[in-house]
Amino acid sequence: MERSCNDYQANFLDRNHLGFLNLLIFAFVPHTKAERNELVQTKQLTVSEMNALWPRPWLYLRTMLLFVVELVLLYFCWRLESREESSTLLPGLAVVGSLAMPITLLVFFWEINKWRSLTLLDVLRYFLIGSCLAITIAFALFYAIDYLPDYRVFYNKQGNYFTPRLMMNYGLMPLAITAFVEEFAKAITIFVILLNYRKECRILHGILVGAAVGAGFAVFESAGYIFLDIHNLLYGIIIRSLTAPACHIAWGALMGGAIAMATKGNVRLRSLVHPKMILAFLLVCGLHFAWNYLLDSSAKLNFSIELSIVTWFLLLLMIWQGLHEIGRAKHQK
Repeated sequence: MERSCNDYQANFLDRNHLGFLNLLIFAFVPHTKAERNELVQTKQLTVSEMNALWPRPWLYLRTMLLFVVELVLLYFCWRLESREESSTLLPGLAVVGSLAMPITLLVFFWEINKWRSLTLLDVLRYFLIGSCLAITIAFALFYAIDYLPDYRVFYNKQGNYFTPRLMMNYGLMPLAITAFVEEFAKAITIFVILLNYRKECRILHGILVGAAVGAGFAVFESAGYIFLDIHNLLYGIIIRSLTAPACHIAWGALMGGAIAMATKGNVRLRSLVHPKMILAFLLVCGLHFAWNYLLDSSAKLNFSIELSIVTWFLLLLMIWQGLHEIGRAKHQK
């Protein structure tokens, strides 16, 4: 008997034919409120309860849609108020615009962590405390080396204050120093957090912790740039949101996963000087420097797309390794 279209579709979706595309496709499949509650309340799983297939996250898309609706409503009210620079809605717009994509990606990385080793409360704690610690370390290092990123003070050649839309042309050395210091601060923070889990640090677990620290860092940075350029508020929110997936969040996730891979789940202090750790750190610094350098010139903005693809290709490879880790654990069991 010929199968119906719905039966074929259900069978197709059940067989994991899509590989890494499962990360996107199943976000558009309807889900019930009971499924959402079950997902949020899921406790840490044992190896026998998991599989090594590509995860099928979907809650992150609902999270993004909620932020989009809120942003549209806030923006409409803000424009209707006709008091743009003195509006009481301005801080809310900047904060919500800065949170939208980082929180969406954070939910995504939480969903793909099949170990369920971190609750949403844990993720929120690392998002807040981890990002504050990373920012504190970064600025302490800037002062320690007697270097302050002067490009954050926006003045033109005539000495008049202005706010650029993307970044200023401030040379290669400040770009390199900024990339190194910020990534070092995030790497140390991620490492300290993962030290708490010792021998239970899995690759997907490390990716999630790194993404949490990177997401918090991205929120603080985005809010700062958006507030500096309130004349182009909507443009700033859109640009920061579109570029967020390939910046601090992805770099933090790569660093967190690299720590778990380099230490094989056994995170110790001496792991800081492990060759694989150093190589991963330099790779992330290189991605950060390349991103800043490309955005430094409008003529090179097109190459930022290729750089984003490279970053996520590396991240998908790391997620794939995390799934293989589950398979090896099941085989050993």
